[in-house]
Amino acid sequence: MSIERYGLQLDELRELTAEILERKLIDYLDLALWDSAQMVREGTFRGKTMLSVFTSLPRKGVRVGAAGKIMSAHRAVQLLDEGCDFVLIARAGILTRDFPLQVMADPRYESPTLPVTAGYLRRGGLSERFINHLQGWPSFVLPGSL
Repeated sequence: MSIERYGLQLDELRELTAEILERKLIDYLDLALWDSAQMVREGTFRGKTMLSVFTSLPRKGVRVGAAGKIMSAHRAVQLLDEGCDFVLIARAGILTRDFPLQVMADPRYESPTLPVTAGYLRRGGLSERFINHLQGWPSFVLPGSL
């Protein structure tokens, strides 16, 4: 579920999510957050984390996970502590394809700081086509490093 886009209202999304969880219509809920630490700025849930708005719901056995700027072992553990059953990685997995293994081996592991060079991405096994695509992401690929 992508929360911050498409003009959706947080109260409505939470209500719909609560109904889906209550009725056990899904096996798991993937919260596609742009930033897993984002605070709600207005409305009913102002001052709470976007994550807590959903992890506080009764789940009826449905697993809940989240993505959103999870770039370190520490942040992954925080999400589990904040009520997630699993953690989804995106940017960190692009930067370090064995990110989960790095996290398990070193509880202080942190992904490389963005932006990275195109050479770094090539050494990580990314294709030229994907690297070119990533250039469109703000602050991901160091300009002029192709």
